[in-house]
Amino acid sequence: MARLRKDQTEALVGALDSATSGPLEEITVARRHLVVALRIVLESDADWHQLIAAAAARDDWPDERRSILELAGQPDLAPDAEAVLEAMWELITELNERRTLD
Repeated sequence: MARLRKDQTEALVGALDSATSGPLEEITVARRHLVVALRIVLESDADWHQLIAAAAARDDWPDERRSILELAGQPDLAPDAEAVLEAMWELITELNERRTLD
């Protein structure tokens, strides 16, 4: 499994500071950055749902975490956008600290 470089983690963390008009746009911005990071660490060109499934399997995530992160693929259908954002921020933080999933 590949590791993120420092500049890649800085770009990922920068997504947290992006100016957005609200939670749905913030989810979209964070998802775009997470897709790039997850494609690097998983060495895959998969889409959001496939990346989340692969990351969950690789890092042994609880089903609840995987389910919440999958909702970021369709944020307008998420019953709690704040919960989705929190899960995304946690994943961004983990990738920034560990630079990989395992």
